[in-house]
Amino acid sequence: MTQRSVRRRVLVGWIALVLAGAAFTLYLDDSTSAPPRPQHWERAPAPADEPVPCPTQSDGSVAPTASGCTSWRRG
Repeated sequence: MTQRSVRRRVLVGWIALVLAGAAFTLYLDDSTSAPPRPQHWERAPAPADEPVPCPTQSDGSVAPTASGCTSWRRG
């Protein structure tokens, strides 16, 4: 066997495996069945009307104790 024929056989085998995998994937994808029912979500309590302000220092900067607080300024 020449190297060219070996490469051709490997390529044909690879293509056959890809096509078989695609066919198996389509077989497993049961698209003819009914779609799944929608999930039921629990309602969360309503958020507060105003967000809780971040603690600030006297110069207006965010206090170091505000670990869970996000602060940003428009630039």
